[in-house]
Order: sequence, then structure tokens, then C-alpha cells
Amino acid sequence: MSTLILNSVIRAIGFTQGGWRHPSAKPEGALDLDYYREYAALSERGLFDGLFVANTPAVPDNDWAYLFSPLEPVSLLSALAPSTSHIGLIATVSSTFTHPYNIARQIATLDHLSGGRAGVNIVTTGSESAGRNFGFDALPPHADRYERADEYIDVLLRLWDSWGDDAIVLDKAAGVQVNTASVVPIDHRGTHFAVKGPLDTPRSPHGRPLLFQSGASDRGRQLAAKYADAVYSVAQDIRQARDFRSSLHALQRGGTSSRPPVKVLPGLIPIVGSTQREAERLHEEISSLNPPERGIAALEQRLGIDLGGIELDSPFPVDRLPDLSEVEGSISSHEAIRRFVTGPQITLRHVLRVTDAGNSHLRFVGSPEFVADRIEEWFTTGAADGFNINPAITPSGLADFVEHVVPLLQEKGIYKRAYEGAALRAAFA
Repeated sequence: MSTLILNSVIRAIGFTQGGWRHPSAKPEGALDLDYYREYAALSERGLFDGLFVANTPAVPDNDWAYLFSPLEPVSLLSALAPSTSHIGLIATVSSTFTHPYNIARQIATLDHLSGGRAGVNIVTTGSESAGRNFGFDALPPHADRYERADEYIDVLLRLWDSWGDDAIVLDKAAGVQVNTASVVPIDHRGTHFAVKGPLDTPRSPHGRPLLFQSGASDRGRQLAAKYADAVYSVAQDIRQARDFRSSLHALQRGGTSSRPPVKVLPGLIPIVGSTQREAERLHEEISSLNPPERGIAALEQRLGIDLGGIELDSPFPVDRLPDLSEVEGSISSHEAIRRFVTGPQITLRHVLRVTDAGNSHLRFVGSPEFVADRIEEWFTTGAADGFNINPAITPSGLADFVEHVVPLLQEKGIYKRAYEGAALRAAFA
């Protein structure tokens, strides 16, 4: 049987709106390299496969999210490479606002300096604020951003392949440094990019870095099926998650790719207590740190709707949600919330508590045994190949998971007990 994949997602302020206010939170570490070193060390103690940095290149509209990802991902992970030994280093990069040649050399450099542990999460970015930082008065249409992303990834792969395995010779006696016949220009000229190549950074230790993707739209799924080693997904319902994974694999089989089936890793916010009651009490405590008026404002911004006049204990106004064809941001978030809010018993207060003002990631709230059982259920029934772990409070939420849930997953026989060899590559093979 395959082994559960776990990525540790870095966010110094935690993954709930008010989590940074909790007594055990350490938001002061958001700009401190030692904090990130400790976070990475804790993640390696939990045998996580990857250390994942999410990022949008703009200050968020929500002033409680200004420190969401305040450090540039590739620089941060490069700084963490020497203090880690096994964990993958996965940086989020926007294909809309960067050039593939620069990113190819940056990620290839990280891959060399980390001994083959680099990965890149390619996103198309649905943030108008980010667009204005790069000269866009308005974002390019969704379809155009994905067309650019397709060409972008194609160029990345070709650049990483522009050095052959036998390119480096280093024969001092003969005076031969490289086999120049194995360093080949890519001569790319497309709709969005013209890149002569070859890359100035030699071939990566394992051929190329890993590729992640986060889109859930039809175009996003097609891109993932064509290129990705793994997808960072959003899911609330186990049946929907199985359908998503199956559809992705069907798309992959229908294409020309000979890669292993793309791994599907939903975001998960585990809230762990010694008992179910203690975990639920912690969940309520975390929720209370985010005042309803702030939660409503953030939810309105996230979903692009007006919640004026809706009482906290009134049914959530599903009819106010925009059509998915009009959504420019995270389509997966809209879809997840739409599925969640269906039914007259779902109130605005309930939505604020469970989605935390628009954070539509799955939550398992309970004892270590409960959380481990739910993870096992999703994994063994084909809903997920693993999870991207997003602690509600950092770093204490990660510590709780590592200390109390990971051993139970190991006892179940679905999670490794040690890193072995090229652990990152093996996890995604």
C-alpha cells in the first residue's frame, strides 16, 4: 500500500483569522529566521514530506492577514535548506507575474543546494491587488492566465531538460569542463514567451524539481493533469474529494502523460485536544478570537457578496453568491462553501465559525484518535493521497499534530516511521 503524504504549510500567524491572538501563538516570529528554522525542525520531526510556502505578491485587504506570507518564498526556503536534511522545500510562484527563465534558475538552484529537495507550486493568481503591483489595471481573464501558465510550465520543463545527464565532464587533464553537445538551447517562441536557452544552471539532481498546482477550475484540472506531480486542493466532503481525484486521474489518462498519477492533497486544519470536548472547546476559543463583524467583512471580500441585513442566526443567503463563471479568485473556495451552506439549518454564524471568514479548508476537530481516524478514512477510501497540514495556531497546532496524531498514523501502518533515501521523490512517485 502507498504511504500517506503530509506537507507542513508555513504561516506564522496561523490558519484562522484570530489564531494569532491566542496565548500560544507566536506571530512575532513572522520575520525571524530562527522561528522558521524551529518550524522546519518540528516538521522534520513529524517526518513531513514537504515544507510548503503559500504566497500572493500583495498586501492582503484584511489587516489581520498582513503577515500571512511576508517573506518571499524562494528566499525563505533557500535560507532553510542548510538547516534541514530531508523535507521538501516547496515555493509558491505566480505564472502571471514572473518569467519562467528566472524561476527555472531559482528553483533549480534551490534544488542543487538542498540535494534535490526543491518543488514549485505554480499558481495563476486571482488577486487584483497583486495585478496592480505588476502594472495591470485589471487582471487578465481567467482563460488567458491559464493559457500563459500552460506555456510557462512547458518552458520551465524544457529549460530544466536543457542540460543532459552527461553534460558535466570536469576532465582537468583533457581540459574539458562540459560536453557542450549536451547543453542545448530550447529555442522557444510562443504566445507569451520567447526563450532561447539553455538554462545557465545545470540539470537538477533528480532530473527536475517537483511541480505542484492549486487550481480547481476545469482549466486548472487540465493543467494539473498535464504537468503536476501533486495538487493542493480544497475539499469539505469526502465523496466530492473522491470525485475530484478520480476526474483528475481520468484527465491524466486521457492525455499523453506517462507520469505517475498526480497526488491530491487537500488542505487540512486539524484542531486537536486530549478529548473531543477539549478539542471543541479549543475550536470555540479560536473562533471567539475573531469578532463576527471582522469575519463578515472578510467573508464578503473573499466571496464578493454583500451580507448586509443578514442576522448571525439567520440562514446563510446562498442566493447572493455569484455565479461561478463570474468568479476571478479561488473557484475551489466558492465551490466548497456552496456545498457547505446548502440547507436551512446552516446559519451565517455557523458559516463564520466553520469556514473562518472564507477559509474553506477541511477541519478535523477532536481527539488525536478522531483526527487520525478521519485522515485514515480519507486516505484509504481514495479521497486523498495525503494532506497539506495548516495549523489553526502556530506553532502549537503543528506540535500537537506531530506529537499526538503522527504516532497514531504510524500505528495504523499508513505513515512512514523514518525518512529513507530520496524521500521526497519516493513520496510523489
